[in-house]
Amino acid sequence: MEKDNLQHYLYEEIMTGLKQYIDNKGLKEGDRIPTEKELGDLFNASRISIRRAIKELVEEGTLKIVRGKGTFVSAPRKEIHLLDLQGFSEGLTTDNDTITKDVISIQRVNSNEDLDRIFEKRYDEYIELVRKVYRNDQELSLDFAYLPTDLYPGIEEKITPESSTFAIIHDDYGVKFKRVNKNLEFVHPDEELQRHLKVNSLNLLVSVDKVIFGENDAPVHYSKYYLIAERVKLSLEHIIDQNE
Repeated sequence: MEKDNLQHYLYEEIMTGLKQYIDNKGLKEGDRIPTEKELGDLFNASRISIRRAIKELVEEGTLKIVRGKGTFVSAPRKEIHLLDLQGFSEGLTTDNDTITKDVISIQRVNSNEDLDRIFEKRYDEYIELVRKVYRNDQELSLDFAYLPTDLYPGIEEKITPESSTFAIIHDDYGVKFKRVNKNLEFVHPDEELQRHLKVNSLNLLVSVDKVIFGENDAPVHYSKYYLIAERVKLSLEHIIDQNE
């Protein structure tokens, strides 16, 4: 029992020491850290403890293992607030990150069985907007959004890579959002997602279906986006009103 406690203590010490090493050396995302043997000599620790520390740091997003090449510093996972009502990319923006978007395609599409179900057969035609989202020039997400042309006439002319569809809908069309419904699942990417996000078939993605409802509780916006799982951290936050 004492031995197990000692090993547990050692790997946590190594985790702290590795983070300090990265800071002291000024290592940045993509920089390679020393080998397991070199780290064992540096921390005077067993390879088992070194491996455990690296495994924990990989799971928290500090490090990334590239098979056949080594272990590298990774960007901290981007926190995604699942209960956030605002637009997806607007919720990503912080002082420490640069969030950019590419418009892959904008086209008019006819309704189908899925869109009829989501929009309750209210509309016959939609603008399909496909965008890729980058965090600090690294692929983060691919987003498919569907906007009814009856609700938002001419919206395709207002959309640019820098624009916020959330702001356009609110400011230009006067639509107010009442609530949002999101469904999540983990999926493996098909060929299209692999190509756009530069991942392989073994990578996990977080698939998010989001329907936004307006003041009359009718659906006014639908999007489906795919996040690279190893680059995000999902969180929930609910403020309790003591008067409820």
